[in-house]
Amino acid sequence: MKTMALIKEIEFVISKNTSSISLTGNYCFLDCKHCGGHYLNNMARIKDIEDLVKKGFTSFLISGGLLPDGKVPVSLFEDTLYNLKNKYNLKYNVHTGYVDEKDIHALKKLANTVSFDLVGDQQTVKEVYEKLDFEKIWDSFELLVKNDFVVKPHITIGLNKGEFSHEVKAIEKLKKFGDRIDEIIFLVFIPTIGAKFYSYQPPKVDEVVSFLSKVRKDFPGKKLTLGCMHPKGKYREVLQTNLLGILNKIVQPVGKVIEKAKREDYEISYSYECCAFSSDCGLGAGRRGAI
Repeated sequence: MKTMALIKEIEFVISKNTSSISLTGNYCFLDCKHCGGHYLNNMARIKDIEDLVKKGFTSFLISGGLLPDGKVPVSLFEDTLYNLKNKYNLKYNVHTGYVDEKDIHALKKLANTVSFDLVGDQQTVKEVYEKLDFEKIWDSFELLVKNDFVVKPHITIGLNKGEFSHEVKAIEKLKKFGDRIDEIIFLVFIPTIGAKFYSYQPPKVDEVVSFLSKVRKDFPGKKLTLGCMHPKGKYREVLQTNLLGILNKIVQPVGKVIEKAKREDYEISYSYECCAFSSDCGLGAGRRGAI
């Protein structure tokens, strides 16, 4: 465990103004071993967006399961999403799956930011996702970066049965993108009911903290974030507590961690939308604006 804070400021993200939308309902072609489609059950549907706006939501994670082509079918709903975005002045964080040139136009119209799951090696892709292709994952990510989207890479720590496997390799591959990536979002494996990996435990907290400490040294000027997907309960409290001073942002902070930050005189800020949104995510879609 770390004994000395490296940075004395922290942003706590309480994402009460962002709702998640599944474009595929409960369906996902992959049935990934760590997820099993479980989280799709808790997402709203595109038909719910207007009602959610009336309840105060200002932004949406546009996601869903993957189709057999490895994509979330954003383009199929392009017009509806675009009209809602303009009518209600919404922000979209789009989770894509594979991307090719045909998808760029729709994403430019819709995406304020793009969240993209990265895996560091072929073996982990094969063991967890089975049907996905390692090279296509990274080719899609690179295409998004080259087209000037605000891309937020997501790396799940302990993705393969709660053990470290691909994480260091993913970080090494990210280094070549330099300043074109301003933030890395880290998730932590959650044993999920109904998924094939349900019987496995999350990675040990001290190993997660050690890994992220090394990432901080590798990316001293990069924004590092603990995303919403990490185990709850005592695990969450201990993990968040030990990441104060290492990370820039913590999503869904527990009360004791906020209290600790106040007690130790951290410079604290709060935000209330999905952590992928940042000050450079305006009403346009990507750094050069919407088409």
